[in-house]
Amino acid sequence: MRIFSILSAIFLGVIIFLTINAEAESCQYENFTVEKEQDLIFENEDIWLCGDILIDGHLVIKDSNLNVNRTLDLTTSEIRINPGGQLDIINTTITTSRYTLSDNITTAISPFTLVSDAGNLSIYDSTIYYGMIWLVGGNADITGLALDGFGMINYGIFSEDTNLTASGVNIRNYTLGLRSIGTEPDLESIFYYNCSTQMTQEWWITFSALESSTNLPIEGFEVRQWNGEILVGSWNWAKQYEIDGDGQIRDHQSRFTFYLNLGFGYVEKSWEGYVSNNTHLVEYFDLNHSNVKFQSGLIFVNEIEYVVGEKAPKYSNVNFSFSILNPTDINFNNLYVNLLINTEITSSRTSIPLYSNALQIANVSWVASLEGPLSLSVESVIVDYSDNSTDDYTISLNKFIEIESRGEFSKSDGSWLGLFAIFAIMSLCSYIIYTGMEDEVTDSSKSDDKINEPEQNSEDEDKREMAVPDEASEED
Repeated sequence: MRIFSILSAIFLGVIIFLTINAEAESCQYENFTVEKEQDLIFENEDIWLCGDILIDGHLVIKDSNLNVNRTLDLTTSEIRINPGGQLDIINTTITTSRYTLSDNITTAISPFTLVSDAGNLSIYDSTIYYGMIWLVGGNADITGLALDGFGMINYGIFSEDTNLTASGVNIRNYTLGLRSIGTEPDLESIFYYNCSTQMTQEWWITFSALESSTNLPIEGFEVRQWNGEILVGSWNWAKQYEIDGDGQIRDHQSRFTFYLNLGFGYVEKSWEGYVSNNTHLVEYFDLNHSNVKFQSGLIFVNEIEYVVGEKAPKYSNVNFSFSILNPTDINFNNLYVNLLINTEITSSRTSIPLYSNALQIANVSWVASLEGPLSLSVESVIVDYSDNSTDDYTISLNKFIEIESRGEFSKSDGSWLGLFAIFAIMSLCSYIIYTGMEDEVTDSSKSDDKINEPEQNSEDEDKREMAVPDEASEED
């Protein structure tokens, strides 16, 4: 219980301390506006600001301290010069509120921005802590300024299309000390300390796409800027040079790509170069789809080039090899090519990617199931980029082939059949010769039998004669 009571007392004391400290830093102004045609001067003032200052007239802050305090709601205050307004800061310090909890810890910083939106800004012999200067259009004259961001803010001075003259300026502890876009500032005696990049000079880039054959504009292009292989976040500006943290000037080469998605394909072109002023890039694109054509074609039968006049075997594999020339800037994702036989479309087709300014070779195959002389053609529909289907363009390429009928044979088949016939005749002759030799052997054996046959008969007769008397004697 005692520990809990002690902790509660400490917590209550901290709350009271912070409340008293916050009340001690009461704000003199929440927001205030300098109206048009109004002149307002603060001289030898300690100004506490908890909101924004809007300047439509003329405000002078001289020999004063301006403390911007938005610590409690953690937002950024603006001292904004509207178009036609003017702000003069003379021998003045602008800073923000800081609470020191101990000797080594400072916290609760409230940054702010000094903005000139097509206004007029003059700064002489002054100091700005924890803030940045943002200039868009108008005029700015800065002489004798110490600008310190304490590593909390990216830019020290951002100047866009502003007539900026600066001399005797010290810029400390920013990621980028001075960034100038669209105009070249008049700088003298500018010193940078602990800035990752001291300065960049950049220019605006605009872009137009035109169709080369009609000179008409093409809408829908995406413009992308690259730093090496890294896509830069914004494309409509380009660096001329940058001064790195060591003070070395590095010229910058810009690279842009222009991309148009067509659905069935795309268009993409690249531009590289050095930019030294506001630049308008004009690129011409050939999107005339009627320039896409078949270039040539060959027919192969069973992987052998077909010779006109010969007959291809039925059910052989017929391959139509063709080339397509695409001289346009359109890249076709999937270009379908159909095979037609006697102007009738078949189920044989192929799909190819057809790249811009390139010659593409492909083929489509068919099993020769028909007979007789045939017209073979390949056909493809080239889509118009304007999505007008009536302007789609059909290209084709025709060849001829003759497929043999059943019972017919080609020259090669006749040659094989003739060879087979010769082989059969030779076999028959061999058989006849062999058979004739067997007959001769048989005849000779029969003649030998006839020569020996009378002797055998005489012996038999003798035997019969000798046997007859014996029989007679027995009868006696």
